[in-house]
Amino acid sequence: MSRMKKIFILLSLLIFYFSSCNCQGISNIWMGGYGDQIGNPPWGGWKMDFFLGPPVITYENRAIDFDVTGTTISDSSGNFLFATNGVTIINKIGDTLQNGTGLSPSTYSSPQWFGDGLRLPQATLILPLPESTNIYYIFHMTIDTISSPSYAYFFYNSIIDMNLDGIKGAVIAKNQIIQTGLYAAGGIAACKHANGRDWWINIHDRNGTGLHFFLLTPVGVSFSHSQAFNYREGVGVYSFSPDGTRFGGYNSADDFELFDFDRCSGMLSNFRQVTINDSTIAVGCAFSPNSQYLYGSSARYFYQIDVTSNQPDTTLITVAIWDGTYYNNSALSFSLVGLAPDGKIYISSGSTTPIMHIINYPDSLGVACDVQQHSVYLPVYNSYTVPNHPNYFLGALVGSLCDSLVGSNELSISPIKIQPNPTQGLFQIVYPPQSQNGSMERIDLVGKIIVVEQIPPWSQLKKC
Repeated sequence: MSRMKKIFILLSLLIFYFSSCNCQGISNIWMGGYGDQIGNPPWGGWKMDFFLGPPVITYENRAIDFDVTGTTISDSSGNFLFATNGVTIINKIGDTLQNGTGLSPSTYSSPQWFGDGLRLPQATLILPLPESTNIYYIFHMTIDTISSPSYAYFFYNSIIDMNLDGIKGAVIAKNQIIQTGLYAAGGIAACKHANGRDWWINIHDRNGTGLHFFLLTPVGVSFSHSQAFNYREGVGVYSFSPDGTRFGGYNSADDFELFDFDRCSGMLSNFRQVTINDSTIAVGCAFSPNSQYLYGSSARYFYQIDVTSNQPDTTLITVAIWDGTYYNNSALSFSLVGLAPDGKIYISSGSTTPIMHIINYPDSLGVACDVQQHSVYLPVYNSYTVPNHPNYFLGALVGSLCDSLVGSNELSISPIKIQPNPTQGLFQIVYPPQSQNGSMERIDLVGKIIVVEQIPPWSQLKKC
């Protein structure tokens, strides 16, 4: 997280407490789906905008469909910049980004296969180049062997300069091979380095027995190290906890896997496994905003474990069971999972449908997390897509030997706005999103606290 300091702002009769952040709305826009609003061509899809907290869901025409793989990025004010489905990149107006076709070239990525988008979870990930305001890196991979089992031979990056093509952006380097080998196709994850500037990125080898780590710095990306694990063999969907202390996921062979993560060295340790007698694996997973719980989905069951326990197998709870609902003969079971900017977790359905599930209170233990099945309605069909977003808001690890950057992560209150100001009635507060739960206190002139309200992680607006 960023350097933890309290900010005291006196505006009229209010005092607000915030931590600093310079990323703001970078993950505010989610995209997915395909077809028009009844599921037919032309290309188009759904969009979720989380700027106000709860998502505003709309339909948009655009130059690509999304077929499982999907990653988006916005600027620091939450304005959409570009997105990719693993094959093509679109710009801010929904057209093909200049030089933005032909990612991860292979038979699998060609039009006769899945040219409308890859069918791989976590096959793309977008990161801003540290200390740059206009350069972005896309990390990506595909299937390079059509026969089973399927592997990736290459781990790629492509570079986008947003200052080009009338600030709509253009690809300035494409399909640059970072490393060759035999890798699991997909499963790309990232976490901020302990210095609060650079990024750790990792991928899995073909059997999951090893992980490979890369480092993105202001000068570009480079290989860092690999770790081999003789005791793991599955690959699935993985992520780092929002606070960067743990790495874990859910896969078809080993069920839940959990490691501690050192943001300074990029090393994993303290492996823990939670096995489940469940053959209907769907491999979706996400951490709770407070980094205490890890959720995983099979087709019929949705699970929670407490990652703060050294015996997480004793904390396994089934928080939801598929209720048997169908949509046009398609099962509304559980599939891929993502932590959203509103602090809730969204779950794609187990079939191609226009409906998702949601976890309203993922920081809560057990069924109190409140899994609401088939409660999010989309304007078009969705092919399991949930964007692959790391925690862009994680700052330097204060006190770490690696927290050595001079002048970074300085406290700033300038983004906080009160609208209207002054006011004698209703108003709203616009502020940078936070990396953890926070609170707002309203205090009268004699110093008495009259209202305390919770601020969910990554929200950006509070109405009062």
